[in-house]
Amino acid sequence: MLSLEKPQIINEPKRNEPFQSLRLSMRDLLLKEVAENIVSEQPEIAALAERIRSESPIYPMSKHEKFIRVVGVDAGSQILPLASRRYAVISALAYSLPTGSRFFLQPEIIMISNTSSSKLFDATINLRREAKLYETAIQFLEQTPETELLLVDGPLCFSDWWKLSGGHKDRQRLIDGVNKLLKICRDCDVVVAGVVKRPSARYFIYHMKMQADTGLPDSSLLLQTLHPGERTDIFSPRAAMQQANRSSDFMDALQVPVYSFYGRMTREWSIPPIRVDLPAHSLASIDDVADYCYASSMFSGIPLPILKADEAVKVTRSFVAEVYGEILGKVSRSTGEVRGLAPYWGEGRWMGV
Repeated sequence: MLSLEKPQIINEPKRNEPFQSLRLSMRDLLLKEVAENIVSEQPEIAALAERIRSESPIYPMSKHEKFIRVVGVDAGSQILPLASRRYAVISALAYSLPTGSRFFLQPEIIMISNTSSSKLFDATINLRREAKLYETAIQFLEQTPETELLLVDGPLCFSDWWKLSGGHKDRQRLIDGVNKLLKICRDCDVVVAGVVKRPSARYFIYHMKMQADTGLPDSSLLLQTLHPGERTDIFSPRAAMQQANRSSDFMDALQVPVYSFYGRMTREWSIPPIRVDLPAHSLASIDDVADYCYASSMFSGIPLPILKADEAVKVTRSFVAEVYGEILGKVSRSTGEVRGLAPYWGEGRWMGV
């Protein structure tokens, strides 16, 4: 008779060992790895921060608001996921201070089958959302040319992700939107700045020729370099990309040179500096733009016009769930069949099913 050996199980848990032990193991692992990495990297990062302060000018910002008629523009998107296909709604909104008025264009919708590439869908959403942002700003300025300062919630220059995303038509739409916005701002003598709240680029590190010394993004290193109320010197992201032997296709396509600086707008230790992009014709107002952003950022590190535009354009999941419920009712009354509206697996609960 054949005898079968019992398979060996390494670190077999006790039968009655609580599930909490898995969480404890994860906690121990994270505590060890993250803490050790941060502690070991800190002396090197401190040295890099000191090098930046010694090699590049650092300027103080004051809480000074020269501009009165200021507009913040933001865009947003939300996805309605069904089992058969996905829909994305894209919108953008301009919020004016001090009046508190709102301006927006008709939202647009994108549809894709669930058999299509999710990566392509996401890339298309990103490109069209950014394009909608600039198109909304353009039409607002055409109606309100007396605006003094326009703050866009997003960059005026893009890195390599742009050329790897979506289709040619959407990429061209984005380029055309940025170029037309920069032109109308120049023609109407409107100061314009792109505010990047969560920058992930390494433009400043390339500018300082420090890419071989650190793998950190600009915002992480500059959080430990800048004191609250300080900004970096102006620099060219396009030149920085070219110095690092990286392509700068988007910036090459812009008809106006764009420059940037980083500013730390809050004392909050967990909020990194923001990046502010300005075209060449707005550089004369760099100190006024930096001071306005600092004065209006309050506690969040985000300039107030951008914050208000973000609040106004934001579409929550609960709102989409409410609309989904109305769609169910309409289709049910029309056809008596609602299985075509079955939500994508895992999304049923928040959609109210």
